[in-house]
Amino acid sequence: MKIAICDSDNKSAEALKKILGSYNREFRELEIYSYSSGEDLVSAYKKKGIRFNMIFLETILGKLDGIETVKIISEIDSNVLIFFVTGSMEYVFLGYEVKAFRYIMKPFTEEEIKRAYNSAIKELFKNEKRYSVQTKSRLITINIDNLLYLESVKRQVFAITVNDRIGFYSKLINEEERLKSFGFVRVHQGFLVNMTHIKTIVEGDIILTNGDVIPISKSRKKAAFMHYTKYLTEYSGI
Repeated sequence: MKIAICDSDNKSAEALKKILGSYNREFRELEIYSYSSGEDLVSAYKKKGIRFNMIFLETILGKLDGIETVKIISEIDSNVLIFFVTGSMEYVFLGYEVKAFRYIMKPFTEEEIKRAYNSAIKELFKNEKRYSVQTKSRLITINIDNLLYLESVKRQVFAITVNDRIGFYSKLINEEERLKSFGFVRVHQGFLVNMTHIKTIVEGDIILTNGDVIPISKSRKKAAFMHYTKYLTEYSGI
């Protein structure tokens, strides 16, 4: 998750950054970039190739104001959500002309930023299948398409994604119930596999797209093959 803050007022920018950083609960990797001018933000897009999920910017920035900055960025990236954070009502209607997601007046409160952030998260992921797990320190939300399999180790369950391993306390049977409608199959007492990521099956093992090898227990082999065959027929056109 990448967020840009563009404001020539350093105090306001730092306050906003602090709120966003402390309130983030879902993304382990949250990157917040700060820019003091529209030119710098546009340069990040054009020269550095950075893409943001959200941009919080002041309308009054200097030579290149917030409205013109957004017009340029929208030509490059139409998916980014724009928040105008300003002390001026002058640009409210122009803000909606460039399809700003929210207009936040200064001085803003922590609660206002939290509400805006929550609305943005819902908008960004409204079409994604999400799966949330509670670790010791935070609630983590995972895109199910990126979830390879779950592994049970003693009293913990580990969610293995394309780039992470997340441990939490639960029973695999409970997680199986939560994920059964998303193409997951129980292949072993200790493994629940996302069938989307099955590359091949060799004898008693499943080879996943990332190279991990998952054993299939004898007691679950018949049912696992039946579920996988049905999955291929329904989703792969076989």
